[in-house]
Amino acid sequence: MILDARLTVVIPTFNRARMVEQAVESVLAQTLQPVEVIVVDDGSTDDTRQRLARFESIAYVRQEHGGPGRARNTGMRLARGEYVAFLDSDDSFYPYKLELQARVLEAFPDVAMTYSECSAFDDAGLDDVWHLRTYHESAFRGAPAGYDHLFETSLDLEATGLLRGLPIAPALTAGRRAYFGNIFDVYLQRTIVFTNSMMFRRAVLAEVGFQNESLRLFEDLDFALRLCRRHKVCFVDVPTYRLRYHHGQVSSMRNANRIYVWIRKQQMLLHVTRRHALANPAGDARTEASVNERIAHLHRAVAVPLMLYDGGTAATRKRFAERARKYLAKCAQLGHQELGLWGLSHLPGPLRRLGVTLVERRRRAVQ
Repeated sequence: MILDARLTVVIPTFNRARMVEQAVESVLAQTLQPVEVIVVDDGSTDDTRQRLARFESIAYVRQEHGGPGRARNTGMRLARGEYVAFLDSDDSFYPYKLELQARVLEAFPDVAMTYSECSAFDDAGLDDVWHLRTYHESAFRGAPAGYDHLFETSLDLEATGLLRGLPIAPALTAGRRAYFGNIFDVYLQRTIVFTNSMMFRRAVLAEVGFQNESLRLFEDLDFALRLCRRHKVCFVDVPTYRLRYHHGQVSSMRNANRIYVWIRKQQMLLHVTRRHALANPAGDARTEASVNERIAHLHRAVAVPLMLYDGGTAATRKRFAERARKYLAKCAQLGHQELGLWGLSHLPGPLRRLGVTLVERRRRAVQ
């Protein structure tokens, strides 16, 4: 298989000087070269520029701090490659990442985007090779074990020839498949795409547009949903991307403000999902019911951390509980009563938090 298309990798970064070096090195070590690497420095105040100066083959662009969506957009506007891939500056690629995904796009011209399984690691010794179901735990909770229920067709990866000659351990490919389909409806209901691992045809940008820079969370989800609404995609069930967990992540749940971060994440996820659901009216009663269930679930997912919030003043915590009831009322309007949480929202703070914790623990145990 001859790959004559140039590839562009866009790496947005902000104050991650040490980690961005490792990210760039993982791109330059790819089996498929040449690669156009565009590092967009989103206003770093550390020594990112100095550390990257040794990489003569990359394009370094610096801009005022505007968030990851704006940084990725800068990279996409500068891109010359036919295919574009993203890499967060604290993560890394497996050596075969670009070649495998470029082969998919070359072999299947009706596929506009491909994404993959991912692995996770941290400095404390975490090394989880098959991490997607953990990363998107809520999307797969209670779902069938395989991916065939999400996609229309699939092919055995070994049989396709896509893996030929790539330095992938046999343990990572045995029995694995590539899955194909138009997944917008299921994606709207389950966050199944690991957007970090995407590679897509740059030509689709003329149709789907760039990332929404007003969103500071889930701008990548919004972008991927727009792409999936219009195009067929392929999921390769082999890890190509290594996700690093650390305290400095924008969406980290490990810091002192973890419940507040949790609230903001769930609010933004609700906002993005609801907007796409309203822009794509349900075509039948069954689909409408499943979309309503998804939106109700996301309202509940905002209410829970609002009720668990234990920061600020007593007045703030009371106000958060009142806000939680508004989200729970919306659940009821959508046909999904949450009477237990509604009752707990009226209790004093310590009892409310204990009750919600027990309810959520039991809920997870039975799913």
